[in-house]
Amino acid sequence: MIESLLLRWVLTGVFAAITVWCARVLLARPTRPAGRIDAACHVLMGLAMVAMTWPWGMTVPTTPQVVIFGTACLWFASRVAFGAEHGGAHAPRPRLAGTHHAVLMAGMAWMAVSMPGPLGAPGSGSGGHHHASGGGAASMSADTATTALLVGHIVLGVVFVALCLPWLARAFDLGRRLPDPGAPRLGHVVADSTCHALMSFGMGVLFLALATATG
Repeated sequence: MIESLLLRWVLTGVFAAITVWCARVLLARPTRPAGRIDAACHVLMGLAMVAMTWPWGMTVPTTPQVVIFGTACLWFASRVAFGAEHGGAHAPRPRLAGTHHAVLMAGMAWMAVSMPGPLGAPGSGSGGHHHASGGGAASMSADTATTALLVGHIVLGVVFVALCLPWLARAFDLGRRLPDPGAPRLGHVVADSTCHALMSFGMGVLFLALATATG
């Protein structure tokens, strides 16, 4: 959850735009079945990121999110393992693109697990107070776990922000050629690369916000 109301709305707008674009890719013709599954995974990711931005998102059940994004992670990872392309023209290195998608989905599953919630999920205040009353050793263990979670969120936040840079650089590089009558789909490639850059950046911001809440 994001504490700043302004940042909530900004991120909601960004995630909503990502979701709309991925839905457009999902429904576009012609699109191969594997491409539609890729796009569907990103649509679900966009919707989940919108929810995670707001307080009501903490009431969304954790298990379905873990199952969905864990399965999506395995989907992208299996495609990388078998050498399948991801995104075709917008991805000069399909294996790296597929790996990036798999890592994003794994990050979503982990965020769903570690986000504070009313049911005593990791990072929520209720569990910490209960263990603190049990004795010094339990309190120290809880403090260690909280610190590890905090560091992990910060590291993941920085990593995901950094991972947006190759996509962003590609979008800027190709965008300088617009409009290009000789490449009618170049605008699609630029928009798709920008979408993936924003996904990664938004994920990083959410992890850093989660670190703030954990601390």
